[in-house]
Amino acid sequence: MDESVVEESAEAGTDESGFSRRGFLAGAAGISAVAIVGVGEGVVLPEDALAASAPAGPPTTTLPLPTTTEPEQLLLTWGADPATSVTVSWSAPGTVAQPAPTLAYSTSPITAHNRGHLVKLPDPAPLDVARRYEKASAVSFTDGLNGQTTYFYHVQLGGLEPGTTYYYQVSDGAAEESTAGASFETAPFGRAKYRFSSYGDLSTPSWDLNASGNIWHESCDNSYYAVSAIENPGDGGPAPLFHLLNGDLCYANLDIENAPGVWRDFGVNVARSAANRPWMPALGNHETEFGVCDHSGHAGQAPGGVAAQGAAGNYWNGPYGYGHYLSRFLLPDNGVTNWDGNHLRGNFYSFQVGTVKFISLDADDVIYQDGGSAYLNAAADAVPETTSSGAQIPNGTVTYNHGYTGDLEIVAQDNSAVPDHSDGTPNLQTQWLERTLADARRDPDVDMIVVFMHQCALSTSLPGNGSDLGIRRAWLPLFDHYQVDLVLSGHEHDYERSYPVRGYDAGAHGTVVSPNPGQTAGDAVDTRRPAVATTQYSTVDGVPAWDTATGTVFLVLGGGGTNGPTNTYGEDTATSVPQAKVITQRNAITGSQAAGFKRNAADSIEDAPWSASRNASDAYGYAIFDVDPGKRRGETTITMQYFAVPAVSNETGSAHDGTTTMPTAPFEKFVFGRHISR
Repeated sequence: MDESVVEESAEAGTDESGFSRRGFLAGAAGISAVAIVGVGEGVVLPEDALAASAPAGPPTTTLPLPTTTEPEQLLLTWGADPATSVTVSWSAPGTVAQPAPTLAYSTSPITAHNRGHLVKLPDPAPLDVARRYEKASAVSFTDGLNGQTTYFYHVQLGGLEPGTTYYYQVSDGAAEESTAGASFETAPFGRAKYRFSSYGDLSTPSWDLNASGNIWHESCDNSYYAVSAIENPGDGGPAPLFHLLNGDLCYANLDIENAPGVWRDFGVNVARSAANRPWMPALGNHETEFGVCDHSGHAGQAPGGVAAQGAAGNYWNGPYGYGHYLSRFLLPDNGVTNWDGNHLRGNFYSFQVGTVKFISLDADDVIYQDGGSAYLNAAADAVPETTSSGAQIPNGTVTYNHGYTGDLEIVAQDNSAVPDHSDGTPNLQTQWLERTLADARRDPDVDMIVVFMHQCALSTSLPGNGSDLGIRRAWLPLFDHYQVDLVLSGHEHDYERSYPVRGYDAGAHGTVVSPNPGQTAGDAVDTRRPAVATTQYSTVDGVPAWDTATGTVFLVLGGGGTNGPTNTYGEDTATSVPQAKVITQRNAITGSQAAGFKRNAADSIEDAPWSASRNASDAYGYAIFDVDPGKRRGETTITMQYFAVPAVSNETGSAHDGTTTMPTAPFEKFVFGRHISR
């Protein structure tokens, strides 16, 4: 990562920046291309995307990546203060590092007469999260399952002016230079109006719109249209200032021979928007990948070489399986060092824009669901999964990250979970979350708090994953105490909205239906069911409005683009009340090498009076949020429009490709605010 950075300001007419005339022209084309695809009028994809027909399915062998070095996959993220800091990231297309990468930026377009401030990047170094990032960093990461090394470049820009448009251009520094660029706007200072957007579970487009021309697991062309929607919201209003991506970015863990290629297709697709505005992600279960490292991310050292690492427990792809994610995204620093010495920057983080505090969480740390990468073959004596790098993953292997930042203990009095100090390793993320929430509620400049993460505390999806008691125990008491306003998630590939909830319905309101060992079907179980604060909304300017001071509203926004819709919802047939699956303990993995392995689903169900709205017609969609700070402290409102997007025409086919009609009217529109009166 690190080491040295040279920043220059090149005056017009000089050649100190190293930009040739040919390079400038390529850069101008790059800016134009990004702008074109950003407004959804076309798509510029690498030449290898020109597949003649749909492949039969995902590749079963490792495919080569490009050996060119032109910059692609442009990606913006906020720095510590979105009004003054933005991180610009990009990637090389494949397995060859850029010779001399640079970034130029300015408040005016980069031209031959305005070359801007120039930042030179160091040579790439392997991902090492035990070290701090410098202002300019180049990172390499070697995938444990196919051995491909890919390269990522990050420049943390600071000292920027609030509410200002900046132009930038990146270069590979090759003898025949290639460049790309776009522009972005810093966040406004103080109380200001703006909009943001959100969804999760994006995946990659299908073969016809993918950079590679491949179909990957979970590929669907709805993923392409989801990115276009951020640049062209259905209400005809402006594109958002930034986007929240609620986990399960591209499902690369499912393509064990080609994870780097899947990540590349994801990066090229989202760059149509992420080159123009920050995309702020949360970690999901599908960001946890198999590899050949120990849990902390150190290369496995078991005797026997690469093939022996999996059986020795060294089956993680970088730190906690997050190597690709942490190489690609450089996110705001939370200042937390894990018990193993790793810096947890980017695993969870916060930032503030105007009067709203945003908090991204890694729910993998507290959930009970065992839903990460898994090799669970029901066949007897199944051989290990063997990949092109020589790695072998034995049957029965899973990546379960529960408690990776420390321990939690159950408090019987209220069925909550709190950091456990008994062994000296309390859960660091939960401690950080409480500090961050407390600071936000003490800050006179913060009116509202929005949390986003991947897994769900409240979901009634029938084919989906269900609600997780781990989140309800560890974090909902904090959301209640500090009066979090909105919680956004993905995980379920559908849309759902709760009523405002506060506290929980004491008692055993759940029933075991799919018992783990030690459970009995039909037994009552305390699911810590969230208590409905109100079912009555007021209005603001004729728009239905919910008072989030009375309770937190939970939104499932998991219809980004993946090909597995889950918008069929549970219902108690006796009462017609919505019904939810609940995971009340780790879903058991049972079996043996001799007999094969299987994994249980959610163990219990509960009636869910907290469920206010669901969309059984369309699984896909996106949310647009407009923030209005009002005139005085405490007057901030957030108006949400949820746009339901029809599945592409061949979504049910094997290629999951086709076209769709983008909506111009929202499925739902609500105002959220504190102390809203009727």
